[in-house]
Amino acid sequence: MTKEHYKKCMEQRFKELVASKALDGVQTEIKDMDWESTFFLRHLPESNIAELPDLDDEYRTVMREFALKLEKLAEKLLDLLCENLGLERGYLKKAFCGSNGSPNFGTKVSNYPPCPKPDLVKGLRAHTDAGGIILLFQDDKVSGLQLLKDGQWIDVPPMRHSIVVNLGDQLEVFPVNSLKPCNFSIGSNLNSSKLV
Repeated sequence: MTKEHYKKCMEQRFKELVASKALDGVQTEIKDMDWESTFFLRHLPESNIAELPDLDDEYRTVMREFALKLEKLAEKLLDLLCENLGLERGYLKKAFCGSNGSPNFGTKVSNYPPCPKPDLVKGLRAHTDAGGIILLFQDDKVSGLQLLKDGQWIDVPPMRHSIVVNLGDQLEVFPVNSLKPCNFSIGSNLNSSKLV
């Protein structure tokens, strides 16, 4: 569904952006821009899914159901982290809920279209995520995700029906400072589009 949504609603806009910035003819590395087309669905504390104009009703329904399942999975993973760190069950969930009683939770939907100069433009520049726990669904056919380990970029091969669990910056500030966010990037690709 997401690939169909991109083709129908976002592909032409991305091509126009590339043309307006003359990106298809770059000759030197671009370090201040990503080769990605995205939209963001906020689920909690308040959903914005009804406000996004290009989503059809079926897609909205599927994304609402998907978000409920992701929320449950994230809560289970947080409890496993608590257990492994010797924290009280629910400690991290309570911390992320803050004073308003609800965590910030959303889905960033990213498409990385074919790039004419993948050696000069990253799909997504190296960074850590600001959130707490990130559930990343890779495209199961096209590679590009890389993690920084011991100063070396390591390719993360795409695996069908798998989820990459990433710890974000927020977990680094908890009292058990053994959690470090992962620095990662996503490479662009000359011939294939990938969805993350």
